[in-house]
Amino acid sequence: MNVEDVLSGSAVSANPTSLKLSDWASLTISRDYSAAEMAGMAAVDAMKNSGRDADDIASLVYACLDDQDHFAPACHVQRVLGASEALAFELGAASNGGATGLVVAASLLRSDPSANATMVTAAGRYQAGRLRRWQESLGIFLSDGSAAAVLSRDGGYARLIASSHTSASELESLVAVREDLENGNIMLAQQTGLGPYLPIIRDAGIRTVRQVLEESGVELSKVAKVAVTGVGLAQLSALILEPLGIAQSRTTWPFLREIGHVGPCDALLGIDHLLRGGQLQGGEKILVIGMGIGFRFTTLLLEVCDPPAPE
Repeated sequence: MNVEDVLSGSAVSANPTSLKLSDWASLTISRDYSAAEMAGMAAVDAMKNSGRDADDIASLVYACLDDQDHFAPACHVQRVLGASEALAFELGAASNGGATGLVVAASLLRSDPSANATMVTAAGRYQAGRLRRWQESLGIFLSDGSAAAVLSRDGGYARLIASSHTSASELESLVAVREDLENGNIMLAQQTGLGPYLPIIRDAGIRTVRQVLEESGVELSKVAKVAVTGVGLAQLSALILEPLGIAQSRTTWPFLREIGHVGPCDALLGIDHLLRGGQLQGGEKILVIGMGIGFRFTTLLLEVCDPPAPE
């Protein structure tokens, strides 16, 4: 749905300058499916693409944020897949959930010699009354959707080479729920914006990127594409693009601006978009930069192996 249509159909007003700087074009809204149902559909697609069976899935990680539809959504995905023996659990990490889920799923696979595969799913659906779609102070349009990926010991579209994570946990109080704020805000960060804290958040994210590149021995200039988290373009530029000298055309932002910020799904959706885009060849690298309120970062480096045929 076009962002102007979303705003015109709600009681929320938007500062024209902030809206323009955010660069959002549209977002996705699910009126019929819950977050868990969307995650189940994404999981089924991922299983088909992987060629694996439900019995191969040793663990199932479900990344979610503020799920208002289901108290145990990981179990719903289990039932849909028929993977009742898998270790299934929900994972927080806010918008960093998808990237964190990949690290957790990979760690579980590596720690269990008997495991053939693991799965990470992510989903988000934002209903009225809890969080507004347009978060002006954060520069994001909350969008509905889901994503999933299967990790195995061999084969696959891409290989995980390295990962790093950190948090600027001194800022956690900015996202504690409060009742004394104005204009319907429930977090201090919504009222103050990120401006005063950008240097701290930026430095934390850059550390994870540099650590991954250093440990893998790969120069940033040799990375083909960068999968980012869908914060507004102004925030993304200040936190990631400008400090690292990355052109937005080299990232998944042109894709994300058309679908909105899908909570914990952005990293997984971005990876899928890049792999199916037909522009990457075997051996090329993808840098994944996940970020979420709290404030935390997870960076991964992937090597393209056998990408699927372009759709």
